Amino acid sequence: MIKYRIVRRVIFAALTVAAAVSANAAAPASPLGVSGVSESHLGIYIADIATGETLREINSSRAFVPASITKALTSASVLTLMNSSDRYETRVEAVGEITDGGILEGDIVVRCVGDPTVESAYFDESRGFSDSIAAAVTAAGIKRIKGTVVIDSSMVPDERVPDGWADEDIVWPYGTSHHAANFRDNKFVLTLPSRKSMPYVPGLQVTHTPAKGSLKVDRKKDSNVIISRGTPRRNGESITVSMPDPSAVMRHEIIQTLVKSGVETADTPVSCENDEVATLYVHRSPVLVDILRSLMYRSDNMMAEAMLRSVAPGQSRMSAVKTELDMWETRDVDTQCVVIEDGSGLSRNDRLTPMFLANVFTWMASHYKAPDYVSLFPKAGCDGTLKSFLRDTPLEGRVALKTGSMRGVQSYAGYMLGNDGQPTHVIVIIVNGFTCGRTALKTGIEDMLLSMFAPDYVRPVKQVTTPKKKSAGARKKSRTSRTSSKKKRRA
Repeated sequence: MIKYRIVRRVIFAALTVAAAVSANAAAPASPLGVSGVSESHLGIYIADIATGETLREINSSRAFVPASITKALTSASVLTLMNSSDRYETRVEAVGEITDGGILEGDIVVRCVGDPTVESAYFDESRGFSDSIAAAVTAAGIKRIKGTVVIDSSMVPDERVPDGWADEDIVWPYGTSHHAANFRDNKFVLTLPSRKSMPYVPGLQVTHTPAKGSLKVDRKKDSNVIISRGTPRRNGESITVSMPDPSAVMRHEIIQTLVKSGVETADTPVSCENDEVATLYVHRSPVLVDILRSLMYRSDNMMAEAMLRSVAPGQSRMSAVKTELDMWETRDVDTQCVVIEDGSGLSRNDRLTPMFLANVFTWMASHYKAPDYVSLFPKAGCDGTLKSFLRDTPLEGRVALKTGSMRGVQSYAGYMLGNDGQPTHVIVIIVNGFTCGRTALKTGIEDMLLSMFAPDYVRPVKQVTTPKKKSAGARKKSRTSRTSSKKKRRA
């Protein structure tokens, strides 16, 4: 009986290998010249904007998981529906009577509107939020607040994490949610094993389980508990993670700044008979086009979610999606097969077709805001997520694309530019379910674009150099250096 089972397993294994070989042989060859990319998992649409001539088209009407090229759609929608110079305005009010003795018989209320840039590391002009509030409070003659600081989030329905975001993303800065109150890019530095947070995060709980291996952290949706496991470095280890509740961090920092400025405050709000309201300070964000450019260059998910929500102020995320799709339909852009769950593309539920995106890009190229829109895209070999793509080739600086990547997804979408910097062609490339290495796939896409737009260019062959062997003396010196370094670390 045992021999029979062994023979059966051997036969089954042989049949599995044979089937795999047969499947690989039957799979269509990759149009990119890269094994591990079948045509059935590839969507391409490249066309001349002026003539409408299609240069290359594969599965252009099929829906694919787009990843972060969704941000190019969100940006197009925002620029079409809103003014490039619009700003978020966060009003800070004194609610209640201010007595002659400098007592506010009420609360300081911060009316949050979803501004993603408050105290952002990416905008110098958005810093000093708490200091500005403290300065405005003291300028109004307020010495004591009978109530406290209230963060009002009622103007933005807070739905937190969109459907389709993976649980593993939530703890990391790229997976932080967009809130009514956003603060310091909704991220903080957690130090272990001390469990200190910078900035201070009220209500944060950290559980740690000692275990072999590197440090790992996790946090569930809508939870303020960080779960860590592993072994921190000898002198402690700092990890940047997402904030569970940015409004709590914002409130704590404002109160601490007020106290340092000599303003007394209590811990709980008060209900006052006098509903007198005085605006103390208005915090204005950078203009929308600058926020869009920053998020496109850096592929910032939280800011992209804010931008989507901005097209339907005070409404739900799904209302914003409906506004977006309705707008494109009125411009004769076919939205069939399109599924939008968020503004960033982090949702695995999103589905876009290459043709849909190409039509959006073509429409935007003729819009009076085309210069603003084209400027949002990183340029090949120069900017952001495209800095190493097509570098040192004739297409460096000539291709402006938004990139997208997640597990099993690699995508590029944007424009080919003429000598005058104006868009000449739309380019959409989406690959799902590839099994080759990502580097090989990117090289294949580069080669395809070079063959189309710089056919005479021949890539130089990379020279592979063999590292020289170290002499016995050099090896001994290296070992001594490492030992000395360890001793210094221990000291």
